[in-house]
Formats: sequence, structure tokens, C-alpha cells
Amino acid sequence: MTKRTVVIVDPYSSGVLYAPALRRAGFSPVAVRSIPFPAEQFTSSFRPDDFERHMLEDGNPDSLVRQLAPLGVTAVIPGSESGVRLADRLAAELVPATAHLPSLAHCRYHKGHMVAAVAAAGLPVTPTVCVREPNQAADFVQRSDITGHDLVIKPATSVSSDGVTLAPGGRGWRSAVEALLGRTNAIGVLNEEVLVQRRLTGPEYVVNTFTAEGRHVVTDVCRYTKVSNGDSFAVYQDVDFLAMDAPHVPELIAYVRRALDALGFRFGPAHTEVILTAQGPRLVEVNSRIAGSGMPAAAELATGNSAVRLLVRQLQGERDHPDGFTLRRAVKVAMFIAKDNGIVTDTEAFESIRSLPTCRGLHINVRNGTRIEATSDLLSSLRLGWALLAHQDQAHVDRDYARLRTYAARMRIVAAS
Repeated sequence: MTKRTVVIVDPYSSGVLYAPALRRAGFSPVAVRSIPFPAEQFTSSFRPDDFERHMLEDGNPDSLVRQLAPLGVTAVIPGSESGVRLADRLAAELVPATAHLPSLAHCRYHKGHMVAAVAAAGLPVTPTVCVREPNQAADFVQRSDITGHDLVIKPATSVSSDGVTLAPGGRGWRSAVEALLGRTNAIGVLNEEVLVQRRLTGPEYVVNTFTAEGRHVVTDVCRYTKVSNGDSFAVYQDVDFLAMDAPHVPELIAYVRRALDALGFRFGPAHTEVILTAQGPRLVEVNSRIAGSGMPAAAELATGNSAVRLLVRQLQGERDHPDGFTLRRAVKVAMFIAKDNGIVTDTEAFESIRSLPTCRGLHINVRNGTRIEATSDLLSSLRLGWALLAHQDQAHVDRDYARLRTYAARMRIVAAS
């Protein structure tokens, strides 16, 4: 019997989790890598031996469709943000029954079109303008509901807080736009458009889902803790997994499900970031992929579920997915922050974290003598490292987290000579 083929476009970051799970279930995973390649932090995770076949985009999606069609493709899934656009195109051609709405494809990878589509569906969003040159934002920043407010400037197509810049009180917005336009971003794409938005204030959450036949199943909900570090205003510090009935979670889920409908999600994972303002939930962005940085594995520890697991079950014929989840364990992901540029010393301090009873994983990517830049975004945070804590008792996690931060503080960064 011929194996059914599942195409993973750009299987980087957490996308590496798909192929082993699919092979165990009897499917044939095929890797398609899009051009241009994203930053090395993504591509270094690629595991070619996990796949039965590899293909490379040659600038002609129709050629890829012709090569893939004889393989009996069952589904096409993006493995990371850089693969979203091509995966949408291939799915629409090869497996239209398990593809997102093609007419809204541009809204699933372009943050400006995304905000506009969500607003058109009647959901509240933060005021936003998308520009190709700074003068196009001049009227926007002079509006009465914008003047004097903090502004956020970011690429229309990028990932992992790459290029996200704060203009306090609206000051410096023009130079921030100029600095981003024409720059190649983390997914290897030239920034041709930039968003200027009124800054949202409030705690930030993420709702992870898997959609099948237009039904959005929630696998987990997390709360982010972000801190300032030098000129960077939104550096990831912690991720905490929440219960389905935790305060505000039902409201967040309802908002996200409506946003997914507005963006034409019909099949596959989504990683949606939302800020809970005083006026209610407001969209940061929807990512048409699983959460990065190995977060699906942490989700399975917390809830026993993930989009990877649901994809496999769906392809095996299971349709009755539970509507929601139960928090089985308290889970926290703690990221490490480099306060300054310099040379890392005393990295042995991190090893003490392994002895903590709740430590389920420790990933340190530096050693004594490594030159490092101050943490400015998620990618630079991951260059230093992170730890995973889990226990059925939240108090145990809280206790070990306090110890973890004490240990991590012993690592030092000295100025390079």
C-alpha cells in the first residue's frame, strides 16, 4: 500500500516535530524548502534524514505542483513562518479540501492586510497604517487618537519580533520606518512595507489552535512576560501555560476564533498573539503555523495535546477532537536575557538549573568565551538559551523558578577588549 504524503514547507524551528510524528503514523513526509532561505537560526534546525524526499522551490510553484501531484499528497503544512505563503499556494492546488481560503491568502502572511481583514469582520483592532515610504504615515500620526501615543513600527512580513521598534510618545517614528524599509528581515524577505500602529498596553497572551473543516480546536493558552532591555521594549522573559477557565481565557478564545474565521482558516495550525487591553482583546498577529522554539512539546507536557498531534489524528481519520483542554501540569518556559554586549563567562552557573526538581529541559547555546549581543528580540533570546519547568503543583514551579533566576544571575558578560 502506498504511503500517503504530507508536505511540510520549510520544516524549521518547531516544524521539525512534524516528520517523526508523521512517520510513526505511517505517512510519508516530504520537505519543500522555499527560497530565499530565512536566517541561520531557523535553517540550522532542518533535519533532512527525517524526510523521505526533499524538494527546493525554484521560483516556479507550478513546477512544484507537477512534481508533487503523483505522490498522493494528503495535506500541505507550513513548518515555519517562511513557508506560509508557499504552503498556502501548494495546498490550494494539491489538496483544496484541506486548504485555507485562497482568496484570503494575502491576509495570512501580511500583517497589514491581516489587521484590515479582522477589522472588516467587526473585531476591534489597534489603529494601523501600512506604508511603503515614511510620508505615507504622516497624516496617520497626526490623528487625534494617535498624536502623543506610543507607536509600534514593524515589518509587514517577518517573525519573532524581528525589527519591532517602539516610538515613545510617537517620537522617532519616521527614522524607525526608514531603518526597516529596504532591510532583509529574519525570514529572508526584503521589507517593502512597514506597519505603524498605536501601541497596545496590557498583558499579552497566545492562543494555539488546530483547525479542521473550519472548526478551531484550542490546544493551549499561554501568557507572555516581556521586559525592556536597553532600547528593546518587548524582550521575552517567561511563558506560562494557563487553564481553560483561567481569568480572561474564554474571552480571548472567542476573539481568536472569530479572527481565524475572518482570515479564512480551514485546515492546519495557528499561533495567535493577543493583548488584553482595558477595552478587551486586541490582535497582535495570527501566525499560520505552530508555535516556534519547541513550544508544541511544552504544550503536550501542559495539556497533553498540540497541533502536531491533532494533525496526525485528523489525517488518520479522527474527527471528534475535544473542544478545549485540561491543564495537567503547571508549565513555565524561562528565557535568559543578555543585558549587554560582550563575552560570556561563568556559564557553569546554568548547570545548577538541571538539579531543580521541576526542570524538564535546559538549552544553553553559549559557553565561556562566546561573544554575544544584548538580547533585543526572540531570536537573540534563543541564542542564549532557555529552561522548561513543569510540575502538577504550581507552587513547586514557582519555587524552582525563583532559584533558576538566582542561578542564571551568576552568569556574567564582560566587555570585549
